Amino acid sequence: LTQFYSSNKIELELAQKQAPGTYTVDADKAPETAWQGEGGNYKGRSGESGGIIAILTMIKDDLENEMKTGRAADTEAEADYEQQRSSLAQSLKAQQTSKAATEKELSDLQGEMADTQESKDQALGDHNSESDLSKALYSDCSWIDSHFESRRDKRKDEMAGLLEAKNYLAGVESGDELGL
Repeated sequence: LTQFYSSNKIELELAQKQAPGTYTVDADKAPETAWQGEGGNYKGRSGESGGIIAILTMIKDDLENEMKTGRAADTEAEADYEQQRSSLAQSLKAQQTSKAATEKELSDLQGEMADTQESKDQALGDHNSESDLSKALYSDCSWIDSHFESRRDKRKDEMAGLLEAKNYLAGVESGDELGL
């Protein structure tokens, strides 16, 4: 605004309008104004325009200062953001690495657990087979306890009968038994 006034060679003051004066009896004659009495050197309220220009200048300076501090605050905030972003990216990478290692360890442990379970199942199967075999052998051999005495006696009788038959047959060969 100041530049406009100075480049156009206009004095820096507000244009003041006065209320029209009162007319006299003569309707063709204009009323006298206050500045006509001073020889036409009336400048109006030029001091008031300086205050308005000062207020506008102050507003302009405040806006420029606010923009300057805003840019500085934005630059600082952006630097903080980039630093935090960088540290978060490093933290994320470390966590992803840790997660991958943990998942690998979990996979290894699950494999070991599966192997152990398979071995355990195999041992249980072997134990059950041995138990079934033991039961089968017991049932196959338990009759010996209950029948051993009677079978021994029968075996002795059978052996005695075979011996008697052998002796009989031996005598038949020699001819003794026929009574000849």
